[in-house]
Amino acid sequence: MQALRLEHQDGIAIVTIDLPGEPVNKVTATLRTEFAELFGRIESDTTVQGVVLMSGKPDTWIAGADIDEFLSMHSVTDAESLSRGGQALLARLESLRVPVVAAIHGACLGAGLETALACHYRVASDHPTTVLALPEVQLGLIPGAGGTQRLPRLIGLQRALDMILTGRNIRARKAQQMGLVDELVHPAILREVAVDRARHLADFTLEPRHSPKGRGPTGLILEDNPIGRSLVFKKAREGVMAKTHGHYPAPLAALAAVQAGYNGGGELGYRLESRSFGELAMSDVAKELIFLFFATTALKKDPGVTGEVPEAAEVETLGVLGAGFMGAGIASIAVQQGTPVRLKDTDLARVGKGLAAVSEVLRERLKKKQITRLEYEDQMLLAGGTVDYSGFGRATLVIEAVFEDLSLKHRVLREVEPMLRDDAIYASNTSTIPISRIAEVASRQNRVLGMHFFSPVHKMPLLEVIATGDTDDDAIVTAVAFGKRLGKTVIVVNDAPGFYTTRILSAYMNEAGRLLDEGASIEAVDAALTAFGFPVGPITTKWAST
Repeated sequence: MQALRLEHQDGIAIVTIDLPGEPVNKVTATLRTEFAELFGRIESDTTVQGVVLMSGKPDTWIAGADIDEFLSMHSVTDAESLSRGGQALLARLESLRVPVVAAIHGACLGAGLETALACHYRVASDHPTTVLALPEVQLGLIPGAGGTQRLPRLIGLQRALDMILTGRNIRARKAQQMGLVDELVHPAILREVAVDRARHLADFTLEPRHSPKGRGPTGLILEDNPIGRSLVFKKAREGVMAKTHGHYPAPLAALAAVQAGYNGGGELGYRLESRSFGELAMSDVAKELIFLFFATTALKKDPGVTGEVPEAAEVETLGVLGAGFMGAGIASIAVQQGTPVRLKDTDLARVGKGLAAVSEVLRERLKKKQITRLEYEDQMLLAGGTVDYSGFGRATLVIEAVFEDLSLKHRVLREVEPMLRDDAIYASNTSTIPISRIAEVASRQNRVLGMHFFSPVHKMPLLEVIATGDTDDDAIVTAVAFGKRLGKTVIVVNDAPGFYTTRILSAYMNEAGRLLDEGASIEAVDAALTAFGFPVGPITTKWAST
């Protein structure tokens, strides 16, 4: 076997998943074949009393299915067969004569999580890289290897529907609290604990959990009887329609598959899951979303420049000019990535308000248990405030986030530039003013560019990096790399009017204005665009932006 390594430890078979030549593990045809062979070995080897599934990749357990395989499918029958094969393989895993423990470190997504669900016990590392999710709806698909059937029975109907219908990531600590994993341990002892649990499962001194954990009285009332479940499904469908307006068929298909399993039994649920997977895989929506997935993946690898790519500088300290809504927002995401931030404004009251805004973003994450109290305190310690330019000499990157006024931006740039290192990068967070105009007053125009964040910064994923004809390649590469470090989807655009986003929004708004001039009502224009698929209409967008 090439993708699976097998070793024995006192009756426990430790299986390491390590797909050769790939940065992450994914469920390929090769891996499925090797799993089938492994199951046969285990069934026939009576010395094996338990199994542990681990990953040989640094930060990934199994990242999901091999999306490239979908490109080779040419019919609904092909896709449905793929789903049925996956269901059969994991049913075989679930019914092995020995207990199987999933030792999860890193991303456990899609078909990876479906594999973990078929195991008898799940131990996860308490590490930021460990996340679990069923993100298939984001590709226009549904879980196709039993996920719609196993997940609700493990964690409860409402929690499962939230995961399946949104595709959201669940971090390790939250996963343990909701019963998605049974235990949380330090990565250093993950293997040791998993082997121990496999041994205790084998001698029946440890029982796997058979019912959802901690649903509370409301969960029990709603989920443990047909009437309550029908209400849950009704509300879930209403929620899907409110968000998608019926433009995305996958969430509705997933909902139907889950409901079929509850109302008609597991066999019906699995059958509807595979049939729906096959139909969705051949749909135009899925094909476009899969194209978008590949485009996004390619964008993550784009350094921002063509030709010879210089090395990105490490942003060891970030300077932020302006402690208002945008400046504080930028600071709040930077400290989450471990970057010290120097936040500057004209008086201490504004600085204090900015630091309070940073604290509010971090407290929201603390409240949602996405970070611990210690992590909150450590991140707040990285944010410092000032009313002068002290500390800016250490900054690799300075982001200006003051009002959209060219004279003000000129004044700020003139003041701060003498305080900066010669190789420091100066970025303006502007949505409309040409970067070349801002750079006119700079003595080092080659170190000036734009970094246009969107509001609210900690929620909006896009970042525009705007380069002028004079901007150094290494400055662009550093800005792009730092944007990616902040978790943003980064696009590099030319210094043209409106850059990219404002440019296309203007065309959208202009057409809406013409329709109003021609007599269409505001309600009709907004309704037409939301019916087409926009989250809000152009007139609503206009009022929201002003």
